[in-house]
Order: sequence, then structure tokens, then C-alpha cells
Amino acid sequence: MDATDRRGEKAKMSKQIEFYFDFGSPYSYLAQTQFNKLAADTKATIVYMPINVLELMKATGNTPTTLECKSKRKYAKNDLQRWVKKYGIGWEPNHNFRHIDLNFLLRGAIAAIKLGVGAHFVSKVFDGLYAQALDLGDVGILTDFLNKNELPADNIIEMMARPEIFDELKARNKAAEDAGLFGTPTFRVGEEIFFGNDRLSFVEAAAKTQA
Repeated sequence: MDATDRRGEKAKMSKQIEFYFDFGSPYSYLAQTQFNKLAADTKATIVYMPINVLELMKATGNTPTTLECKSKRKYAKNDLQRWVKKYGIGWEPNHNFRHIDLNFLLRGAIAAIKLGVGAHFVSKVFDGLYAQALDLGDVGILTDFLNKNELPADNIIEMMARPEIFDELKARNKAAEDAGLFGTPTFRVGEEIFFGNDRLSFVEAAAKTQA
């Protein structure tokens, strides 16, 4: 491989798609099920960016209308099932969301990212929440779940309790706000921002043209 080829390979590897998500966002669950294909088609790396979407929405003046509007909430339930069918993925109503501390899981994602297993953690936790309806807000259940999925449960649980991980989650939210984000899932390719699971085709096109 000559110098030109090496520069070309480096450019391919440097392509990035930032994925801003919250585990409480069902459309984030939908979107991330398509990442294997997206990464393969674009030769880009998916960079996982956990944030608290409700805090972001509050900070940016956005309103969670599916929580406040009964008609939109009914529509969203039907729309989600269309996407579940389209993608051919699992879906089980998870009533544990009523008491799960999502910040707990977001801190877990940050810890997993630091330990080099972020993508695997995020994918498995989304599946556990939305396809298996598990109570992953329970530390014992989460520990068993991570071990079963060959993730370093003890290291993740220990790290996510550190004060600096709490601080990093807050910092990530502030950075997302400063970047102009207002909800999840959001994708950023270079300086371009794309909001919503239904924008993946635009994300793919942008990533393919990224230098």
C-alpha cells in the first residue's frame, strides 16, 4: 500500500456519525437497530453520545408533546409499530419505564464507552428495554444482564457510580444544547444535524460525502 492508499484508508476510518440518544427514546431504539448496515454502507464510525433528552428539551424550550397531547401519543404508538414491522425487530411494552432512573443507564453507557464496550452496551440495553421489557434500572438485574451479554458488569457498575461520571453526563447535555440539539435521536455528521429515526437516509448520504 503506497502513501496515497494509506491516506485514503485513514480518511475512511476518520468518518464519524455522532448518535445522540436517550434510553427513554423509543425512536432511538429503532434507529440504532440499523447501525450495522449504516456503518457498512458509509464506512463511518458510529460515535455514541448519551444525553438526558428531557433535560435537553427543558433547556432548549422544546415540549414533549407525546406526553402532553393524547392524540399525538396515540399516533406515536401506531407509528412505532409501523417501524418495528418495517425493521423486523422485537418490541414488548415495558411498564418498568415508570420507575427506571434513565440517568442510571446513561451513566452506564458513559462508563461502557470509557471501557471500550460502548456500542455493545448500548445495543444490548436498548434490546433489553424494548424487546425484552426488562427492569434494567435495578442494579442486580442490570448486573446479571450485562454478565449474560459478556459485558464487564462489575467494572461498569463501579465506574458509573463515580462523581466524574455524573459530571460528564451534565457536560454532555450542555454540549448538546450548545450544538443546537433539541431532542433524540439526533445524528451529527460534520456540522450537519439530522433529527429522527426517519432521517437515516439523509444521514447516510451526508456520511458518504464526508471528507
